[in-house]
Amino acid sequence: MENKLDTLQKIWKAISDGKNFFIAGHLNPDGDSLGCTLAMTSLLERLGKTVYPYAAPVIGNDLKFLPGLSKIHVGVLPEKPDFDTVILLECSDRQRGGDLETVLSKAKMLVNIDHHLVSDEYGNVNYIDSKASSTAEIIFQLFESSSEECPLLPTADEATCLYTGLVTDTGRFVHSNTTAEALRVASALVALGADVNKINQVIYFTKSYIELKLLGRALEKMEMRFDNKYSQIILTRGDFEALGATAAQTQGIVSQPTMIPGVEVSALIKEEPDKVSVNLRSRGSVDVSRIAQTFSGGGHARASGFKIAGKSVNEVADQLSKVVYDVVKDIE
Repeated sequence: MENKLDTLQKIWKAISDGKNFFIAGHLNPDGDSLGCTLAMTSLLERLGKTVYPYAAPVIGNDLKFLPGLSKIHVGVLPEKPDFDTVILLECSDRQRGGDLETVLSKAKMLVNIDHHLVSDEYGNVNYIDSKASSTAEIIFQLFESSSEECPLLPTADEATCLYTGLVTDTGRFVHSNTTAEALRVASALVALGADVNKINQVIYFTKSYIELKLLGRALEKMEMRFDNKYSQIILTRGDFEALGATAAQTQGIVSQPTMIPGVEVSALIKEEPDKVSVNLRSRGSVDVSRIAQTFSGGGHARASGFKIAGKSVNEVADQLSKVVYDVVKDIE
């Protein structure tokens, strides 16, 4: 296995050699994916590179405070996809960022940086560390590895973006991926000027009226199964329409049932216009990424998800229940 520092140096060589960069995270970017995209965009621009940062299809309102967001091309691919270097962040496979083949096929260099447990090595350079709390943790290590004597460290805005990725992927430092290294990186980012107060206020202590109403409806519809080891919430198109809400306004709902003692797995099943999407959370003993993989999804051990087209919300719920039952039935 290649030394991590050697791989980081290969990434720096790709950065040094490249002139025109395309950067993207995964579809429906979360704090880690978008935060890293913005931090890397800023870094490359400081180095005099031309950068096309991309995200699709939408960005949640809770992330619109991030510095540099106006630079992101949301759902708009370049007319002339002529980039010598592509960097994909937190994309466990090359399709995770969306329909990017026109860009990927022309790139001379593809850099893949990820921290998922299951991740394809599809790049010319692959830095995959499943023990890292977040991709933000890896990107900070990339900054640190720029020089032994005088490393190029994040600016305050870059630190804010990276801290956002770190705090969201660790669930405010309560998930099992909150390691000593994650806390070291968090401390360093705060020292570099990360706006911790703003991050916490916007992401965790700001909800719209509709979001709170949607949370209330979701909790009313919560079902407990399998000796209360499994919590399931189904939100239909009718639920969204009644409140004038969208599936994008459900952030945080799936984690609520895991506060109930005995709940091992929580699922939020959403009926959307063209698909059924499912979010999964684990209290700790169950690796929900393995459940998601059953449905061609993925993610982390404690937070994962998947999408299915062509089936009703009830069909998906029934299939998921059978899989979850096999996982939790023997848990004492």
